Amino acid sequence: MTGYANNSHTSAEDIYHRLKEDILILRLKPGQMISENEVANTYNVSRTPIKTAFMRLKGENYVDIVPQKGTFVTPLDIKYVKDAIYMRSVLETDMLKRIIQSSNYNDVVALLEQNMNKQREVLNPGSVDPENFYDVDNHFHFTLFHAMNRVEMWNIVQYCQVYYTRFRMLDYTATARYQQLVTEHERILNALKQKDMALLESVVFDHLHGALYILADRIETDFKEYFVKPTA
Repeated sequence: MTGYANNSHTSAEDIYHRLKEDILILRLKPGQMISENEVANTYNVSRTPIKTAFMRLKGENYVDIVPQKGTFVTPLDIKYVKDAIYMRSVLETDMLKRIIQSSNYNDVVALLEQNMNKQREVLNPGSVDPENFYDVDNHFHFTLFHAMNRVEMWNIVQYCQVYYTRFRMLDYTATARYQQLVTEHERILNALKQKDMALLESVVFDHLHGALYILADRIETDFKEYFVKPTA
């Protein structure tokens, strides 16, 4: 469990957000059981707000509640991950095309350059914080949607985070390929500066699909317990 301090005033809302964060950043692993008693002891609360939080997490597919067995973090579903990556690839390529044609093109390039500087600051060989890197990585992509006034579209994409965010965190923690990801962002930005749509489509596709290729074998071996078992 997390290191949050006990608090007798902790609400179901607080517990929901804290457990959701733990699930998304893989403090709580896919398939891991979450004990009501342990959560109650951690947050110094009764089981009532915990049950409320669990039901909300269940409704958003973060946990499964199995009668007579317990509450478990939902496993990753590779089909949803692939669908989310496909959707991101199509939408982000379209956003970049629109940016090239927009009147605020130079402003967007400047914002992305600022973000690249933050990504480089986060890099510290041997001690990169995955959560910090996720934040700056995510903001790079968010900038594309925000620049084209498509924040609601971005929010819709984020509904896939129960699977896709955890897959990205698995990529971070399993491969530590932070420098490679920064380099890929640099390639996207450089292609945008060149206004080369064919190159943009290629580098965006490679960037977003990279984890699928790199983790392919390990999904079937090292991390097979994290994923929904394929149907026969």
